[in-house]
Amino acid sequence: MAPDLLTMADVAGEIRTCIAEGDEPSALRLAFRCVEIFDRTTESDQLAMLLTPPAPTGDLRYDALLAAIAEYLCVRSGLAAPNWVNAPDRFVEPWWFVSGISALHADAIVHSPVSFKRRGVFITGGALTYA
Repeated sequence: MAPDLLTMADVAGEIRTCIAEGDEPSALRLAFRCVEIFDRTTESDQLAMLLTPPAPTGDLRYDALLAAIAEYLCVRSGLAAPNWVNAPDRFVEPWWFVSGISALHADAIVHSPVSFKRRGVFITGGALTYA
């Protein structure tokens, strides 16, 4: 594993700090940045990035979001998802529409990958892309 690899467990810790500071926009950016980090690393580091279960962030929505992202990345890459993504505390009710804009709920229902929908987390089209 590369010494500077940011794992999902590391990201969860940073998100926990953001949440404690009331900085939800930064927490969301960190979570979605995992896609870019994953895409820019080797396959062995991709597995290492996802292997260690993230500690709770202090917000069930983010715990579910991280599991959804991890499962999405595994499915997309043909990797087996780690067991932690299926833990009961990785699902959220009521549903969480990440954008927070009710006019975008239909878009989020249509465009959210299955790994997100099954956890009650809904994202709009393009949320998993980066520049």
